[in-house]
Amino acid sequence: MNWDSLQTEILGELGHTPWRQVWPAASLPPDPFVVAQLAAATGVTAEALLASGIVLPDAERLRDAAVKRALWPQLRRLRARQ
Repeated sequence: MNWDSLQTEILGELGHTPWRQVWPAASLPPDPFVVAQLAAATGVTAEALLASGIVLPDAERLRDAAVKRALWPQLRRLRARQ
């Protein structure tokens, strides 16, 4: 979920923080196979995908539907910018 500045401010005043997905394996390098497949599916180069800052899950986590639902909107935004 994306929060705009007003929503973030209101949540802060209420003592809440906006929810943010944090991947525990973010410090690990992405799997080259996953990068190549996602780049081909998105229609961008692997270098552009890596430079975008999108945290890519490993192949096993990519089987989880929740991970895919979180990843694909980011990839669509990347494709729209290309």
